[in-house]
Amino acid sequence: MSLEWTDGYKVGHDEIDAQHQRLFSLVNDFLAAKDKVGLTVCAMALSKYTYEHLAYEESLMSKWQYLEATDHLTQHNSLISLLDDVVQSLPKNNFNIDDLEAFLSDWLLLHIAAADQKLAIYLKFIGE
Repeated sequence: MSLEWTDGYKVGHDEIDAQHQRLFSLVNDFLAAKDKVGLTVCAMALSKYTYEHLAYEESLMSKWQYLEATDHLTQHNSLISLLDDVVQSLPKNNFNIDDLEAFLSDWLLLHIAAADQKLAIYLKFIGE
């Protein structure tokens, strides 16, 4: 399975949309990896970029005093926790790729459609 980016996932904030497209690409790289080395390299790249992307969104929320920041940050923290668990479990080979694939696709798609969409509307409203 792979996640295909479509314009329907755009939230209307150019930088956030570009970063989401990159996340889709990194998730797909991870899901396509065939061996332990590939999985490890892709998981580390996905984790690193996810931290960068979430930090970017969090800086916007802080700068513009986003009222729903607490709920949004809770969602970010759940993803970070999962990715940290995946990176740590790779050497032991004790994770289920199908469960991870389902979680990543659901989380990414639902988070973009709901939480990130709200954030982008707020940023547009305030002129960011």
